[in-house]
Amino acid sequence: MKTSVKLGRPPEFDTDAALDVAMRLFWERGYEGTSISDLSQAMGIHPSSIYAAFGDKQALFALAAKRYADVPAQYMVKALEQPTLRGFILAAFDNTAEFLGSKEHPSSCFTLTGAISCGLDTEPAKILMREIRLENEAAIKARLLKARRAGEFPKKENVGDYARYLSSLLSGLAIQAANGSTRAELKRTAEIALRHLGIER
Repeated sequence: MKTSVKLGRPPEFDTDAALDVAMRLFWERGYEGTSISDLSQAMGIHPSSIYAAFGDKQALFALAAKRYADVPAQYMVKALEQPTLRGFILAAFDNTAEFLGSKEHPSSCFTLTGAISCGLDTEPAKILMREIRLENEAAIKARLLKARRAGEFPKKENVGDYARYLSSLLSGLAIQAANGSTRAELKRTAEIALRHLGIER
């Protein structure tokens, strides 16, 4: 007796577009505040199709975080590519204020709001966000080390401490954006930070 085998069909939806919707929902509500039901409704996909295409909620969250890093969060990559230390720091603050003040996406940063208030049962999401933030800080440290080799960063400064300081200032802008600060207000705050860092226009 022959047994019929049903071959799996490819998803009948645009996976990139669906992932963008999931990213935005997690960005707005955080991991804990977003259910599979919410995702299904927003993405227009049955829960079973979500599991088949992306895995469980944690796997989808990880994919959404990667999508965030690869697409909207490229503003920091562009800053890191600036040829001088001064150019990098200026671009880091300018790009961050511009990005966070945009009306085209949720306020604040996905890596700060995505899982910061999760309970113990969602620890993997918190760990993932922390890892991404630490990777971003490591990228800043690497850029400072490059500046030191070029003679742009003083030898008396501790590179790790300075990287954490810059990261704290930039993260502070994200918190202010979540608090409702406008683009203009974020830019003015960034200007104060730049003055205290000794960076002139």
